[in-house]
Amino acid sequence: MKLARKLTLALIFGILVVLTGNSAIRVRREITLFESDSRRDSLLIGRMLAGSVARIWPTVGRQQALELVEDANERESTVRIRWIWLDVPPGQPGGPDVPPPQGDGGQSSDSPFVRVDSDGEDSGALYTYVPVVVPGERMGAIEVRDSMLNQRLYIRRTLVQALIATSVLVTLCGGLAMSLGVALVGRPVSQLIAQARSIGRGDLSRRLQLRQKDEIGELAREMNSMCELLDRANRTAAEEASARITAIEQLRHADRLSTVGRLAAGIAHELGTPLNVVMGRAQLILRAHSTDRGTFDNATIILEQARRMTAIIRQLLDFARRGESRKTPERIFPIAQQTVGLLQSIAAKCAVSLLVDGDEALMADVDGGQIQQAITNLAMNGIQAMPTGGTLTISVARGTTPGSPSDHENNYICILVRDEGSGMPANVRERIFEPFFTTKDSGEGTGLGLSVTYGIVQEHGGYIDVESEPGRGSCFSVFLPEHRA
Repeated sequence: MKLARKLTLALIFGILVVLTGNSAIRVRREITLFESDSRRDSLLIGRMLAGSVARIWPTVGRQQALELVEDANERESTVRIRWIWLDVPPGQPGGPDVPPPQGDGGQSSDSPFVRVDSDGEDSGALYTYVPVVVPGERMGAIEVRDSMLNQRLYIRRTLVQALIATSVLVTLCGGLAMSLGVALVGRPVSQLIAQARSIGRGDLSRRLQLRQKDEIGELAREMNSMCELLDRANRTAAEEASARITAIEQLRHADRLSTVGRLAAGIAHELGTPLNVVMGRAQLILRAHSTDRGTFDNATIILEQARRMTAIIRQLLDFARRGESRKTPERIFPIAQQTVGLLQSIAAKCAVSLLVDGDEALMADVDGGQIQQAITNLAMNGIQAMPTGGTLTISVARGTTPGSPSDHENNYICILVRDEGSGMPANVRERIFEPFFTTKDSGEGTGLGLSVTYGIVQEHGGYIDVESEPGRGSCFSVFLPEHRA
């Protein structure tokens, strides 16, 4: 709006300068024309009367000649005509109102002359004197006095008309310029400013809707194009940053797995033999003191804990094991049924019901033992997530991984392990496949079960995913490539 006001004021100033100059020139021209017409008319009247007086004075007499001048004065309403004597001082009865010329310009005494008196009571007057030469008489003249009041009124009227015309023109042009300035400059520039501020705040979704085919419209279209390019660049940068973060996380995860693998191999070799000795001694104590209840119970606890430590070491060895798995075409549904049969007793103690369903004919190229271990780990995780009981369901069906086309070549066998437990928040879901990460109390878990499962699924060329919300349970999805004959 400021630019529109400046343009309007500049236009108005230019109009005022032009019209003021034009009015001044016009008034000056009108004054010159008015004075010229007045001089000519007064001189014409004076000469006509002077000629008439000069003809009748010698023949008819002085009195008749002067009466002719008075009659002419009575007939004229705009000028005053009278007879004066040039030898009478100005201002005296019978003398001129203004002094006659004194030898200026070499004029003869019988030449007409004009004087302007601006000190009169009616804003000045134009005096025209036409000398009359009568033989044997004093030098007289016809005085024609034309008031300049009409000239003043005419000039005033001309100025008022010029002022009105200037005001109307300034108002119309100013209003038109202001309207066009606001429509063509003010509002578009305001939108451009708002767009620039929006871009500065990082909002690139706003677009300008200017249909002007001028420079401002072109600037708006270029700003829209710039927003699209910046938005595309931001999305590309965000995708690249996300990809880099994902790659870094995968590298970190691979590094952790490698470290855990080396650690597991060392622990297995170092603790395997001592644990076998402990288990053997515990079994000897059980056989030797079967009747001593206290000793028998303590030996039983020692044997159970040693076996638990042996199982943990076995998991570490499975996790750290390198080399190709022994994969053969096997049906997945029977493996799931066998897993459920092994876990029935543990599930019953926790009041958990185990269900298995799905397509019994689906086959995949797998290492049956490893897949059973993976399903076991997921099922144990679900059982432990339901301390007050519930239902754990294992389903086997054909499915596709997220984002892959649903053609036969990309079909996968999907193993779903769904529980009715407490669920997991987002920060826990992001770390559940990390080695030794666990939310269970001390002594209830090692944090290796899901890591081992993740490694087994990856080794089989599959994928594993989890969906979980606090209070709504969890569902693990294992995708294994389907066997093709």
